[in-house]
Amino acid sequence: MTPQLQQALRLLQLPTAELEQLVLEEALQNPFLEIPGELDDETVSDYTEQSDADAESVESSAGDDALEKTLHTPEESEAHFDEVDVDWSQVYDDSEPPTYTHRDEDENEFSLEERVSARESLHDNLLWQFRLRTTDPRQREIGEYIIGNLDDDGYLRVPIDEIAKATNASPSEVEDVLRIVQSLEPAGVGARSLAECLEIQLRRKRIDDPLPYEIVRKYLPEAQKKNIRKIIQATKTDEEKVREALRIIASLDPRPGYAYGDAVPSYIQPDVIVKKIDDDYFVYVDEGRLAGLRISPRYRKLLEDGSSLSKDERKFASEKFKSALWWLKNLARRNNTLLKVTEAIMQHQRDFLDKGINHLKPLTLRQIADVVGMHESTVARVTNGKYVETPRGIFELKYFFTRGLQSDTGEDTSNATVRQMIADLIKDEDPSEPLSDQKIVDLLKEKGINVARRTVAKYRDQLGILPSRLRKKV
Repeated sequence: MTPQLQQALRLLQLPTAELEQLVLEEALQNPFLEIPGELDDETVSDYTEQSDADAESVESSAGDDALEKTLHTPEESEAHFDEVDVDWSQVYDDSEPPTYTHRDEDENEFSLEERVSARESLHDNLLWQFRLRTTDPRQREIGEYIIGNLDDDGYLRVPIDEIAKATNASPSEVEDVLRIVQSLEPAGVGARSLAECLEIQLRRKRIDDPLPYEIVRKYLPEAQKKNIRKIIQATKTDEEKVREALRIIASLDPRPGYAYGDAVPSYIQPDVIVKKIDDDYFVYVDEGRLAGLRISPRYRKLLEDGSSLSKDERKFASEKFKSALWWLKNLARRNNTLLKVTEAIMQHQRDFLDKGINHLKPLTLRQIADVVGMHESTVARVTNGKYVETPRGIFELKYFFTRGLQSDTGEDTSNATVRQMIADLIKDEDPSEPLSDQKIVDLLKEKGINVARRTVAKYRDQLGILPSRLRKKV
């Protein structure tokens, strides 16, 4: 492929947020690309009298010929897109991307929530606490090494001997400093195992009953499996005391450092928006800051006059002008393709828009490709990583491509719908008698959905739901 077509392919695949960044970087290098709102005060004052309509007419007359010299036709470009060998069936097979809540209609375009400051990390917080506990330089050196080697959950995964060697300390010195670290907040940090983490928290809560400590030290696997009978037999304790001890253990945090995750929350910027007006749905591409991208009237006029430009300057300006036209045309092509594909998806999934996820229909790339007259690999590229805001929430476009299971009526039911039905069944189950996978199979069969037990187990795993024996509440 030519460099131009490689870049066109890249534009096709980029989501709006990344596309904005790429175009803004290009605009810094190409004076002919102008984004209204990004202009400086001098440019605004000098050229406000030139209308957008005038600029567009010049672009239309001067730009088309230049573009034809640097670009293939759209059909040729699409053919080149399809030559790239990617197994998109693997990308779209049984996909279950996350969904996000609907954006408030009255939300400001640039909300304060989207300007998130860096969250204090677990390590920074612990270092601050630790330095208040000791001023001894030796202990501080060892303590900072220990804290620096804690994982995101707050556990110490480095052996004591290794820390001693790295800090030229004795193992006993390291143990002493580790106890200081383990006295910090949140309770449980600095533990070397789950059992030690829970025991630290039990001591911090001043639990006097020895039974929770004994279970944590000796019978943690049985407690995780809720094997109460085995714990009763091993500890020779009555059932009520064991259940109370397990309730105490269940109130502890097995991942004390998790709340201090260093990652800044990410916010989804939808690439396409679906609005319901009366009984119809309308689809449009959210171009963000690129909505007004155009050829700069100032530099276009400079190139047209040309009297003040040298030969090299004119050559440079002409190349930048052609490049700017290329960007405009290919961005329009990308947006038109995205719009056409999204409209086809939403038309197929009209029942989902009207009634919700339980009415999602099976859909393949081939079906949409046939509707829009494109190769299915092109459909895959334009939908992968893109998000659509619907009245039902924000979804990744590939969420709507799912296989189907045949019901007793002969109709196909989307895999996503079946997953949601499984989630709803488990949500409404009796916690003391959770539904087994086989029971879920039977309940789905009553609804006319024929599915194997292993498929239920697979979908349950995809939903992040534990097996019934681990969901049982004592």
